[in-house]
Amino acid sequence: MFHLGMWRERMRNALTAMAEGRTPEPPPPLERQDEFNDAELANGIGTPLADAAARSDHLLAEIIGLYEKLGERPFQWYRWTNSTDAVLANSYTHPRTHMFTYLVENGDPEGASQLFETAAPEMEAATENLAVHATARYNVACARVLQGRVDEALKELQAAFAKRAELRAHAAKDSDLAPLRDDPRFQEMVKTESRL
Repeated sequence: MFHLGMWRERMRNALTAMAEGRTPEPPPPLERQDEFNDAELANGIGTPLADAAARSDHLLAEIIGLYEKLGERPFQWYRWTNSTDAVLANSYTHPRTHMFTYLVENGDPEGASQLFETAAPEMEAATENLAVHATARYNVACARVLQGRVDEALKELQAAFAKRAELRAHAAKDSDLAPLRDDPRFQEMVKTESRL
């Protein structure tokens, strides 16, 4: 929760800057993200879970308020190029990714899968066709792999790649998709990245 709160704080600060007509500070470089997160988490040791959760929820409310004021605008946040995708990725998709991993590691693969299975249709029903929808479909593919539903996982990946071809490179090394690595259909899907 401390980690989510820190990322929500960065998003809140960036949206605040935009609302005030200033240039938002970019997030930490992607190639240094793990190093950055590790250093930051060390500062959060000892923060009570209830305090971290309350802070994260408060920041989410601020993000929602800022988004309601700003609406969708051009906004660069890693691969996201508009405020809608960036906010959804930061405060909807990102927490679910961590919860998915936690549930899998703690013996609840069905609960983990359910997080992604419900998130994709909820997001698609709530918003127009956005780049972040591809991430939601990709996450469903990870859930389907966990369930042993390989054919369905491949269909979800195909849908994700159709919206965001750059996900192919990530899929090729994603440990959640490791059971697909020997499947010729998967191999063909991820190698076509070089042709795009």
